Amino acid sequence: MLSIQKIVLLLEQPKLNTFKQYLKENNHNLSLKLVSSIEKSGRSQKSSDQLCEMVYGDMDAKSKRKFFQLAHHTFKLTSYINRNYPYYLNHNLTRIEHLINEDGVEEANFYADILLDISEKIEDYQTQVAVLNFLSQQAFVLEHRADTERYHKKLGDAIDNMQTINEVYTYLRANFNFKNKKSITDPDPEKHLEFYGRYHQHPSVTVQLLSRYASCYTLNYLEDSRFYSDETFDEIKALIKELEKQSYLIIPFSSDIQLNIDYLYLKHIRLKLNHNQLQKESIELIKKWKSRRFWKNYTNTPQIISLSIQASFYITRYCVTYKENYEELIPKDAREQIKYLSHTCKEMLENTKWDEGFFVRYLNLSNIYCTFLLLQGPDNIKQAIKIIESMLINYQQISFQKLYDSIFVTLMIGYFSLGDYSAVQDTFKRYEKLTANKARNEENLISFKAFYYAAQWISTSRKQYTEKLQQLLQETTEKEKMEDTYQIIVDMIDYHNIPVSMENIAI
Repeated sequence: MLSIQKIVLLLEQPKLNTFKQYLKENNHNLSLKLVSSIEKSGRSQKSSDQLCEMVYGDMDAKSKRKFFQLAHHTFKLTSYINRNYPYYLNHNLTRIEHLINEDGVEEANFYADILLDISEKIEDYQTQVAVLNFLSQQAFVLEHRADTERYHKKLGDAIDNMQTINEVYTYLRANFNFKNKKSITDPDPEKHLEFYGRYHQHPSVTVQLLSRYASCYTLNYLEDSRFYSDETFDEIKALIKELEKQSYLIIPFSSDIQLNIDYLYLKHIRLKLNHNQLQKESIELIKKWKSRRFWKNYTNTPQIISLSIQASFYITRYCVTYKENYEELIPKDAREQIKYLSHTCKEMLENTKWDEGFFVRYLNLSNIYCTFLLLQGPDNIKQAIKIIESMLINYQQISFQKLYDSIFVTLMIGYFSLGDYSAVQDTFKRYEKLTANKARNEENLISFKAFYYAAQWISTSRKQYTEKLQQLLQETTEKEKMEDTYQIIVDMIDYHNIPVSMENIAI
């Protein structure tokens, strides 16, 4: 029996109906036809040849090749069920209990066998543990010694895998929590990478993927320069490919590893794309994320991630609002998109119920909103500054140190664009005090220093600041993925006629 046949037999009717509706809405018509054919047969399942004829009207060699490809493809499409209902197999345990109590031992064992097979294939260890408990005990009662030992060995492996997954999650949550100050003030990644590295070759594919993702996440979280290396980007792309290839694997409910890996991917490609390409990538990823139904009941994290990446893209490309002719320097389609995105942020801020546990997300989205405001002229810049300053005062009791880099860069650009250079100086001092001995975003830090040095030179004309700017430019040329940051600094120097020697500096 094919895996897709077993899945259909194990799905309770409401989940099966949901899956069929998903197939219909997404134009997977042949997959829907296959699932419907399997459903009609019930426990008296058709052979592969018979199903092939029901779907394609023939069972010749060509049709059979297409059929087996369709069966595999449809099995992968059950990822929709896995992601939204990761415990979807559990009701079969109650079914088995009921059948045993009602003298339906043969049927109970039929479901137990296919349940074990599917739970092993999709690495649903909780279900494996439960069904193996039943099978091992039954084998003991029936005095099948070899089966008893075999089931107990499998049971031990499933329990070990569950425990390992929990260990990785526990380590990840304990050491990389936005509300944990120690995770920011102790930015040494090596001990973390060593811990995750132990599991990169684990027999469980779920453990492998989780630990590899955690390694990439660690480099990003701790602002390690290796995050932007080609090696890390290749690993992120490999993870995306693996998750798509084995999309049927069970991931804990609302733990959307794929979403987070997509975010890391977008952080890389935003440095390489133009306006239209970024929009295309963002739209495609949002479409994928929309299939996660549970986000409807929580803060819309996928949408915030998309807005965050686009805000970073636009402020990096068009950080020119300190110039009198800034509107001419931002293309019309980009200005329209920036206005639309800022309106989207505002609507989310006003219409989302921000419970206490979501305050950090609220502050993050507020800063994203302010980033878009920075690109829309003096009045909007003043509004952005007002929002940021209010956040820093009103939410002092909230631990959001991880956001300091992006928040203070927004504030710094705002004051610089308005020509308030004394406020730029004060902002720099506040930032230095609050982020001392903490991991900092290298790209933001360079931009931050550049605006501060430029403001100091404009205010004092001291040579030391031209020298600092020149040194900063040289450092930027030596960093990976810093071409746009370099251009921001050069544009600012040129516009304000700061006498920085550009000799021997090139990126």
